Amino acid sequence: PMESWLGAEIARLKKTHIENVALWLSPLLGVLFVLPLVLFFWELSLPVSGFSGALLGVVSLLYLVRTSLCRFDTDSLNLFFPFVAAYFFLKTLTSSGSREKFVYAALGGISLNLFNWWYAHPGLMIVILSIYAAGLFFFDRENNWKQKFPYFLTILIFSNPIFVFNGVFNIIGLVKTYLINYFKPAVGGGFPNVFMSISEAKHFDITKIARLSAGNIVVFGIGFAGALLLFLKKFKETFLLLPVFLIGIMALKGGNRFAMYLSPFIGIGIGYLFDLLISYLRTKNITHFKIYAVRFLSIFLLTGIFVYINKPSFAFVAKPKITPELERDFIKLETLTPENSWIWTWWDYGTAIQYLAGRAVFHDGQSQGSPKTYFVATSFSTSEPAVAHNVILGISNIGVKGINKLLKEGKKPEEIRNLIFSGAFSKPINNPVYWTFTGDEIGKFAWINYFGTWNFDLKKGMKFPIYQLSGCRSLKSNLLVCGGLIIDLDKGKVLQNRRSIPLKKLVIRNGNKLMEKEYHSKGLYFEIVKKGRKSHLFLMAEQPYRSMFNQMYILRNFDTGYFELVYNDFPTMVLYKVKSGSG
Repeated sequence: PMESWLGAEIARLKKTHIENVALWLSPLLGVLFVLPLVLFFWELSLPVSGFSGALLGVVSLLYLVRTSLCRFDTDSLNLFFPFVAAYFFLKTLTSSGSREKFVYAALGGISLNLFNWWYAHPGLMIVILSIYAAGLFFFDRENNWKQKFPYFLTILIFSNPIFVFNGVFNIIGLVKTYLINYFKPAVGGGFPNVFMSISEAKHFDITKIARLSAGNIVVFGIGFAGALLLFLKKFKETFLLLPVFLIGIMALKGGNRFAMYLSPFIGIGIGYLFDLLISYLRTKNITHFKIYAVRFLSIFLLTGIFVYINKPSFAFVAKPKITPELERDFIKLETLTPENSWIWTWWDYGTAIQYLAGRAVFHDGQSQGSPKTYFVATSFSTSEPAVAHNVILGISNIGVKGINKLLKEGKKPEEIRNLIFSGAFSKPINNPVYWTFTGDEIGKFAWINYFGTWNFDLKKGMKFPIYQLSGCRSLKSNLLVCGGLIIDLDKGKVLQNRRSIPLKKLVIRNGNKLMEKEYHSKGLYFEIVKKGRKSHLFLMAEQPYRSMFNQMYILRNFDTGYFELVYNDFPTMVLYKVKSGSG
């Protein structure tokens, strides 16, 4: 990928680590889209529209978050390349000389080729090329098809026909993933749809989309209406921007991440209203000086409005996606595990483990949509060590290929699950497997548990979280205050407002000692895990309490017949070796 190559080359030239390049590269690249956007609207004699779109695009909260410091991500140029291509395609339509048209056509094709190298979604090339071809057919009345075809062929050649061909299949996958499958609880032959839990794929209501992309719903509404008016009145000049606009529209139906593509158009729409005002003033024989004054005041006013309503953008502080402590432990995995080891853990840090530890993982951010993710979740949520052990050995033996083979043979997902749970595929394996638990999984456990307890008939699971309590203080002996909760350890009660919730059990982990105190026949579980001078407090229902995640990670209470504790750095990371034979 271009970003990987670019980061590596800069790191090599600067004689530094790629992490240092990744720290600052995204925000530098993230502002480049303003250049082709401003040039495009300058070409249309709509300068305020271009300025307004560029400004709102860079100060919108979602775009800032996705192109901020520490975020080495393709979003930093995902607006730049489509706007560059649109600008060059516009020049092919507006230029008078044949040589100029061929040059701009070639540059437009190169832009699409680079976009594919950057983002690896050739389906977007198909959309952009189709829009251009339609415009060439409908709007270029000066040239016949014999004259038009060489320009389009030039673009096609420089775009790389192989990528264009692959784009047909890619766009089908994009639509299925972000528009169709998002609303389906189950995909992949009936297994749960993990995209429901991914923050960038979540669907937000229109008010939240407006705040993320424009600052507030009023500006969003005015800008959206202005953008539609622009396309309506100047469709012949702006149709080349439709691909980016349509991607932005997907935020209203699918994943929220697409709102970053919508932000510039909200700004463009508001700027267009000012350009209309300036155009109207010209008809009234207003002097050029006054026209320029109005334009300057428009830009000044829009800057003030956009900066004010997007104050959360200026308050945003970028944070690394991984803590120094966890990075240290992932690096240590290289010495804790043999070279041919496989790491069993949740997918979020799969790529980081491969990079930092040089170890294979079962799934990561590029493969979390496979049925393996469901089975990883079941190992975390089950209360039976034998089932967790069978799942790990079973998936280690058959993998996703084996699952797909069973599906083709006509077996239903629940039948495959029952076979794996029962140990039908739990043969000894040559590669040692290590089960890694990390602190970030506490906050993610509700979703992990949701997938791990999936009911194939109801198409839903149990979304029971594990609450980690913070800021707790002692009012008196055995009486704790944690935020809005009062926990009475003498009576075994949790008080919230005027509501009293019984505790079933108190569990304390202090070093090698595990102590329990029973209160009531049913209720919540309260855990205190002591490490040095610090205590970690947790509150949960019975099902999460009995889960392997809680027992093995938080309490380090495990079955030695199936697992061996290798490394204990709670709460950062806890590592177990999975015994290859049966328990």
